[in-house]
Amino acid sequence: MDALKVSETRYRRLFESALDGIILLNAKTAQIDDVNPFLIKMLGYTYEEFLNKKIWEIGAFVDTHLNIDAFIELQNKHYIRYDNLPLICKDGTRLWVEFVSNVYDCAGVDVIQCNIRDNTKRHLAEIAVRVSTRALKMLSDGNKALLESSTETILLYEYCKIAVDTGGYKLALMSFIDEKTQKNTQILSRLDQEDILNKIETTNLENMEKGDNPISRALDTGLVQFIEDISNYTEMLPWCSLALGFGFKSVISVPFSLPNKTKACLSLFHPVNVLWSAPEIELLQEMTADLSFGITALRTALDNTKYQNKLRKSLEQTIQVIAAIVEERDAYTAGHERRVASICSKIAFEMGLSEDQIYGLHLAASIHDLGKIAIPSEILVKPRSLTVAEFTLIKEHPMVGYNIIKDIKFPWNISQIILQHHEKINGSGYPNAIKADEILLESKILAVADIVEAMASHRPYRPALGLDAALGEIKKQRGITLDANVVDACLRVFIEDGYKIED
Repeated sequence: MDALKVSETRYRRLFESALDGIILLNAKTAQIDDVNPFLIKMLGYTYEEFLNKKIWEIGAFVDTHLNIDAFIELQNKHYIRYDNLPLICKDGTRLWVEFVSNVYDCAGVDVIQCNIRDNTKRHLAEIAVRVSTRALKMLSDGNKALLESSTETILLYEYCKIAVDTGGYKLALMSFIDEKTQKNTQILSRLDQEDILNKIETTNLENMEKGDNPISRALDTGLVQFIEDISNYTEMLPWCSLALGFGFKSVISVPFSLPNKTKACLSLFHPVNVLWSAPEIELLQEMTADLSFGITALRTALDNTKYQNKLRKSLEQTIQVIAAIVEERDAYTAGHERRVASICSKIAFEMGLSEDQIYGLHLAASIHDLGKIAIPSEILVKPRSLTVAEFTLIKEHPMVGYNIIKDIKFPWNISQIILQHHEKINGSGYPNAIKADEILLESKILAVADIVEAMASHRPYRPALGLDAALGEIKKQRGITLDANVVDACLRVFIEDGYKIED
């Protein structure tokens, strides 16, 4: 009996001090029997508001049907798991949680234990990568349109087309303030196969650009305007009702200036709620800035060299935005990437690569671990050795990074450099086990720099091993897994030139 009391006391301590939310339910009735302090603090409901209610009667668990179905599944399978279950706190804050439930016997009574872990930060980071990748692809396609469009009308049309075909929006409108009438005028639109425009009467479409609405506000203020959920937006009600009637749930309007200071605006509509992240908004602003530049170029016959330099700068900025997304999620990885990029540049210069090759390698190295955005942060910072399954997941990051940016048209082979940076010259690397001359020289340089920085610097699972140990390791692997010429150049950079790794 004493042993039982000790066991109960231990469980109660774990329950009360756990850093995950825990709910205990009656497996027959679904009534909540207990809830721990962490979940109360996480969701903002009182203990009394939880007790003796069914889980789907709590406002946080907004999807009643999902929770009822999950309860039935639990009774049958005794286990369920969701990765990104949406919950709403009492104050209206939205969370995304990992939700794991088990059924077990407790003194002859079946009990359901639900463990709830807040994954909001990771979930939002993953959303940021997805939506920013979409915006990056739009920006890349926009650069192509800038080069190929022969008239202003074609260029405007192409940008609207890109927003729908590449960005996945359902409606793109290009608007400007007519200098003579000082009224908002629709220039062009591009819609998907549903042909929404034909369902909207011309008068109604014009009304969408009159009065208090995101388009007018963007044109008047020069600031980006967006609504993530039109159905719950309490301002601009007449316009919101009109937009909802056309089937739109979210909108963003990005203003820009045309030559002679004409105010213009690109507006994107979607039939689902869209969470516009800061990086995506920044890229959409870059896209409209490029459009403005392109129109200026067409009107003034700007020389081709300036045009190409502007496009190149735009592509460089896409890399910087990606790096910022990675750093927002994992500052450690971002610091590692910056240091590796610097080492790569030094090695490449020592080997006599061209200035353009060195620059492209530096950009690729600065986001070479982009694919780690898909790996749970608890694995990345695990303070001990990884399991086989965890390391297998880690090994997927070059392919994940490659898939994120493979469709973006850079003048450098960024995606392939990232894909190959863990390949070895003897074919023992990953993800494709290519070898020798099949591997890009830039990737061979990145592989050496990656090892040196990783060993010389602090890692979450061990202290820094030091530069001597790092250089000793690449010497051992010279000509076996690492390119001999790259290793020799790296050794000269550190030993003869005295290069120091700095953040």
